[in-house]
Amino acid sequence: MPEDEILPNPKISFYLKNILMLIKLKRSNKKRIEKFVYNAPLLKEPLIPKSEGNFGPMEEGMIYVMFNSEGETLPQAIDSVFRFFWVDSPDLRISIIDSFLVSEKFKSERGRKSYPRGMLKNQTKERYHQEVFEEEAEMFIDGTWEEGYIFNFLDKKIGISAKLKYEPLNPKSVLVYYNGKLAVTPSLAQKFYDMFAFKVKGEIEVRGEVIKLEDARGIIEHGVGILSTLNIYDWRWLNLQFPNGAIHIFYHSLDLEEEVIIEGGEGALVLDGKWFHFQRGDFQVEEVEYSEDENIPSKVATEWRVTGGKDVIGKPLLDLKVTTTAKISWSGVHGKENLKITNYVLEAEGTWRSKKIKGKGTMENLMHRTIE
Repeated sequence: MPEDEILPNPKISFYLKNILMLIKLKRSNKKRIEKFVYNAPLLKEPLIPKSEGNFGPMEEGMIYVMFNSEGETLPQAIDSVFRFFWVDSPDLRISIIDSFLVSEKFKSERGRKSYPRGMLKNQTKERYHQEVFEEEAEMFIDGTWEEGYIFNFLDKKIGISAKLKYEPLNPKSVLVYYNGKLAVTPSLAQKFYDMFAFKVKGEIEVRGEVIKLEDARGIIEHGVGILSTLNIYDWRWLNLQFPNGAIHIFYHSLDLEEEVIIEGGEGALVLDGKWFHFQRGDFQVEEVEYSEDENIPSKVATEWRVTGGKDVIGKPLLDLKVTTTAKISWSGVHGKENLKITNYVLEAEGTWRSKKIKGKGTMENLMHRTIE
């Protein structure tokens, strides 16, 4: 190879470009993380992401479409969930596509592919615009929160494709984690947000079966910074859709070894046009029932009680029974222990401010523990 074509060492380049952020990671500890988590103010109204474009040394995105296999429109009729997830770090020459379909009707399946290079094309700083064209999968997203998004994809491994339009169900249905501040732990320095209630229209094809979608639902997550789950002990990423809105809760705990486990998380709901913010400690996702699992060496939860907020006498404002209707699971090695991941289609029924609500949704559950 000619001398002028020798590529720089990607790790050295990454360290030089991000030295200040890496110093913040090195200095993070239990005391600093807890101060950051518990000092985030409770919001009375949602924030809107200041930037939807691409910046930072790494980027991750996760897009869900929740639909009914017969094209029925009500959120209670959701029976299938497809997730397209990616991580891209061109400086480190690493990128990952990780997708799955979990369904009450179709065979649930997962696809994953890593690449020794960055894969995103035609990135922008003003809009959320991404393009992926790989042999195994293609993806195109473009738009803004106010106008909505075009989301087209082709996943050859799973045998699913779609051309979709995402429109905000409500202008308040967005959660900007930690008020848009940079969250820093020993293995993560990230700003991220979830847009947790979209109306989705278009056409989706699952293994040769074409389904017209008029009122499906969707979620979009976007994160930028330095991303790693090496210190994550567990997490629950729960999204429930209702005719009059949606509920989204994210819980995680960090294992800092000698400094034990630190809990964090955040959530929000928008129902009947009203927005409510949950901080860690304002909600509980309690596992109630378990079942054996054929894919991982642990039982998995199959029923939960989800509570959040309190009225003047201390009674939960949100009180739901959540049960699984379909799941897919796998395990892998990441960090010091094997991790176990389960993704679900869920149904939920209960009350919000004493008013009965009923809907369906999805949850991703990661854990390092084993349930006997």
